[in-house]
Amino acid sequence: MEGGRHTRKATFVLDEDLLEEAREIVKEGSYKSLNALVQEAVSQLVRMVHREKLRQSFLEASKDPLFLADIQEVERDFEFTDEEALGDIREN
Repeated sequence: MEGGRHTRKATFVLDEDLLEEAREIVKEGSYKSLNALVQEAVSQLVRMVHREKLRQSFLEASKDPLFLADIQEVERDFEFTDEEALGDIREN
């Protein structure tokens, strides 16, 4: 178990040139092992995919009239509170 996470062994087939480049990176000392490099690469890709899904969700929401109406209603509900807070900030 690394970093409090459970690990599981997996086997993958990679392009030979890509595998060789990854091994060179490990040899140069950027990563302690090929496993660490692959773990980091997959982790980054997963985060990137999640961020893209979230971005797409925000984009869809920005075109949804009901969502936009809800945002406007919330803005109206907090308008006085926001002005009051800004006044406090300006006074300090």
